[in-house]
Amino acid sequence: MTIGPWLVWVPLLALINLLVFLAVRGRFGRSALGLLVASVVGVAVGDAIAEPLGIELLRIGDMNVLLASVGAQLLMIVVSLLSALGPVRVED
Repeated sequence: MTIGPWLVWVPLLALINLLVFLAVRGRFGRSALGLLVASVVGVAVGDAIAEPLGIELLRIGDMNVLLASVGAQLLMIVVSLLSALGPVRVED
């Protein structure tokens, strides 16, 4: 039994995108778990969108790395913006 390339590439690419996003943002907080989920979903969706569009840039095997990374980064930005809309704790 062999492990499919999807099971290797998606978590690896999602982790790389998450670490880059957190390094650029400069904060590692409680939202990192939500960002990890957003990164995994973004990689899967970005790769799925790349096939019908026919974009072949930076492709490794069956994985379109460029659009998968763009999808992960965009979804993490959306999650960060939505988390900023949450409740604010005011201390006296």
